[in-house]
Amino acid sequence: MRAFVPPPAPTGEPYVSDLPFMSESNGWGPVERDRSNGLNAGGDGNPLTIGGVVYEKGVGVHAPSELSVYLGGACRAFTATVGLDDETTSPGSVAFRVFGDDRLLYDSGVLRDGDQAVPITVDIAGVRLLSLRVTDGGDDRNFDHADWADARLVCA
Repeated sequence: MRAFVPPPAPTGEPYVSDLPFMSESNGWGPVERDRSNGLNAGGDGNPLTIGGVVYEKGVGVHAPSELSVYLGGACRAFTATVGLDDETTSPGSVAFRVFGDDRLLYDSGVLRDGDQAVPITVDIAGVRLLSLRVTDGGDDRNFDHADWADARLVCA
C-alpha cells in the first residue's frame, strides 16, 4: 500500500522557486529555479529577464509546461510577473494559466515576444494544490521560454 504524504503547507510569503514541486514537466530541458529555461541541461539558464528587467527570483520554463506545489489550503494569494524571457532569439508566444485544484483561476491570453511583463495577482484561498501551466500560444513550442518572475505566495 502506498500513501501520499504531502510536504508541510507553506507559511509567510515564500517564493514558489523555494518550495518543493509536487510535479513538473517542461517542453525543453528541466524547469529552472531562479533562472531562465536556457538550453537542454539543468542550470544552464540566464537571469530571468522580461522586457529588459532582471528578476532575481522565479521559475523559468519552456512551453508546454506545468509545475505544481502543495498549499494545503493555507494560502490566500499568488503573485507573479509573467512574460517571455528576453533570451529568445526568434518570436515566441505563450499563455500563462493558474489552476487551483484543477480549476482555472487565471488565463493571461496569448503573450508574444517583445510584450511587456504582466503583473498578476490570483486569489487562491482554500486551494490545496496550485498548478502553474504555460501553453504554446497555439503556434508550436519554438522559442517559448516563459518566466514566472517573482512568483510568490501569501500564506497564513
